[in-house]
Amino acid sequence: MEKTLILHSAVEKSLALSNLSRKAYRTVLTATLIALSSAVLFASLVLSQSLKSGIAGLRSRMGADLLVVPEGYEKGAENILLSGEPNYFYMERKVLDSVRAVEGVENASGQFYLTSLSESCCDFPIQIIGFEPESDFVIQNWAKSRVKTGTNEDFLLSGSNVNLTKGSVKFFGNEHKISARLSKSGTGMDNVIFCDFASLERIFEDASSRGFGFISDGDTKNKLSTVLVKISPDSSADAVALRIKKVLPGVHVIVGEKFIRNFSEKLSAIFVFLYSISILLFLITIISLALVFSITINERRREFSILRVLGANRSLLCSVLFWEAGILGAGGSILGIGLSALIVIPFNALIAEKLGLPFAMSGPGWILAFAGAVFVVTVLSCLISAANGAVRVSKIEPYGDVK
Repeated sequence: MEKTLILHSAVEKSLALSNLSRKAYRTVLTATLIALSSAVLFASLVLSQSLKSGIAGLRSRMGADLLVVPEGYEKGAENILLSGEPNYFYMERKVLDSVRAVEGVENASGQFYLTSLSESCCDFPIQIIGFEPESDFVIQNWAKSRVKTGTNEDFLLSGSNVNLTKGSVKFFGNEHKISARLSKSGTGMDNVIFCDFASLERIFEDASSRGFGFISDGDTKNKLSTVLVKISPDSSADAVALRIKKVLPGVHVIVGEKFIRNFSEKLSAIFVFLYSISILLFLITIISLALVFSITINERRREFSILRVLGANRSLLCSVLFWEAGILGAGGSILGIGLSALIVIPFNALIAEKLGLPFAMSGPGWILAFAGAVFVVTVLSCLISAANGAVRVSKIEPYGDVK
């Protein structure tokens, strides 16, 4: 019995492969359509998950409950968080003391954005952010290894996307030793160099002496760009933000959770678009395959009638059709997934740069899971599209179309 089943399966598969090879042009066109649908679905799943991981990274890297910036520069601060795009804006340093005095503020730490006017300053577009290690409650938590402060040497932390050569990075004509590398987040913070204020002043003075121009005068003693705020557990972020604005009318307060929530809502439109395109392509593929199988059956009625005369039963004819659909689905999906992976995975950094959004590439586990899911969905879709044709084939009688 088992040998008979294996023999039948081999015959069905052989007949299916023979028919597909005879109609090579139609087979290639059909497989290409299936591959396109699979590629788009796979890419949509990988990109969507990568964007979601980027949002999760943004939430963890935001760290602060509130971000205080000069009024009118909130978009610039958001761009640094999202894409690491070099930017600059400044306010008086006394803002930090005023924020710390506000009811509900547990901790506050200042940052200073240093941006060069010279295009030749660096090997890459650079944003250097000075911060206070003593009051910092965000940045040093991202370090992959333990960092030491309080030495006379430069204290620099690099984002995960910054290219290092033997633990150093070159900008403003000088090599700078990196104290620690920050873990990857998928946000703009991966493209930033962080350093303490003493190191920032040394970098500024050294670069200025070499002829590099800056937007700011490097006055870290009297100016700041942003203030990161951690609120006390029993306080409301919105309430503390209002108190800060009352005390400092010339600033804008970004509420961390609200910013991330609004950003996530904007990204949902991208997700809907990606999924809609994938579903539309799959519907087109299923309908097209159903038409192809319908046309095929009309062309092959004589062939199927001869097989019936030779002793083939209805189930064998149906199985041949399903084998053809399965082979097309499997081959097309493997081709589509492979081509999509060859584009999305190696060029994920370029995709992230062009999107300008938080983007953390999906890990191997997610990629394999998506590939498996797309393969199964594609093959099932092809089998479903062949169902109507199988019903028609099962109704063909011996000698019905044999003349």
